[in-house]
Amino acid sequence: MRILFLAQFAPNHFEYIEPKNDIETFYAKTYHHKIYEVLTKTTHEIITSNNVDYLIKNYKEIDLVWSLYNRIGFRNSEIFVQSLCEYLKVPYIGATPNIRALVEDKHLSKTLAEHLEIPTANWQIASWEFPLVDNPPFPGPYFIKPRFGSGSEGIDESCYCETWERVKEKEKEFYLEQIEVIVEEFIDGKLYGVPFIKTIDGEFIVGTPHFSTSDKKGNIVTTHQKRRAEGGMTIELSRNDDLNKELILIAKKYFQDMQPSDYGRIDFIVGKDKEPYFLEVNTMMNLGIYSGSVKSFLDSNFESYDDIIQTLLEIGINRVKDFEK
Repeated sequence: MRILFLAQFAPNHFEYIEPKNDIETFYAKTYHHKIYEVLTKTTHEIITSNNVDYLIKNYKEIDLVWSLYNRIGFRNSEIFVQSLCEYLKVPYIGATPNIRALVEDKHLSKTLAEHLEIPTANWQIASWEFPLVDNPPFPGPYFIKPRFGSGSEGIDESCYCETWERVKEKEKEFYLEQIEVIVEEFIDGKLYGVPFIKTIDGEFIVGTPHFSTSDKKGNIVTTHQKRRAEGGMTIELSRNDDLNKELILIAKKYFQDMQPSDYGRIDFIVGKDKEPYFLEVNTMMNLGIYSGSVKSFLDSNFESYDDIIQTLLEIGINRVKDFEK
């Protein structure tokens, strides 16, 4: 089977681009390169590229696509590769374009949580055309961040705002970058993640919940911390059995309504009142060797990193077989 591995730092092709900084180097070596290493241990022919044009020009020679591309350099690019695969009728690993759109819009994903009666912090959305109101719609403090996109892009300590006046100032900064925003009521607590893989038979493999702590104000985890370009963040497995059961139960409820999706992760804030609040959902999340999701899976369901990647590959291969019937 001919499998196209499409990623910004996918190795072993003539257009390979060297990482430009510590963030990119960490991302490449611990994520894209590691998945590629596992794929090359299989009997399949693995083709790599960092250019979507390769898929467009050679799709008739490709049986399956696994794309790790989120941001390709234009607005709302997260759904592009999956939409292209649907148009070209090429099977792929990941999530369908409509589910990716749901996930990448933090407003819609919180709306689904609210519909499922999963607690989530109060929020407002805004854009340069329809800015935030002058008077606060709910009590502070507040957290303002990009409404669309993945990977905590654009998040740092300045997103935490004690007053609505500071929110309005930060709003203008985002608009200068043409970024729509979402403002949430800030919940002081720990960030928990619950990852899943949906198997061929439709069952969910759910990893042990993990939590992140940060030395930043309000326990905020920044973009640079997630990419290991800045210290001060730790990821640990949750050993609170009662909390884990509650998080997994809530997460499964959400997973079932965000299908079709092969793998993903739901993030919660567990406040000082010990209640979990839905924060956001990720599909096709980072599966780097040091990621929280991999740590969770290795603790509960898999014996090795290779097992995780091969399980996802088998889901894709099975999809190709169904497609050919």
